[in-house]
Amino acid sequence: MLGLAIGVGALVAGLVMAVLGAGVGYVGLVAGGLVIAAMGLLAAIVGAIGFARHGSARTERE
Repeated sequence: MLGLAIGVGALVAGLVMAVLGAGVGYVGLVAGGLVIAAMGLLAAIVGAIGFARHGSARTERE
């Protein structure tokens, strides 16, 4: 679940960075933001798959 949250956070941060760069006109900031957003999307996908396969990392005490 932590990987999913970190991935979504990086995705949103990268998109905000790209939009801010587009507003100012810095191509490098837009490109960097899109790269960060893509890595965040990948981390979110991996986190979601891991959570779907293994569930919560906590063990249940009986």
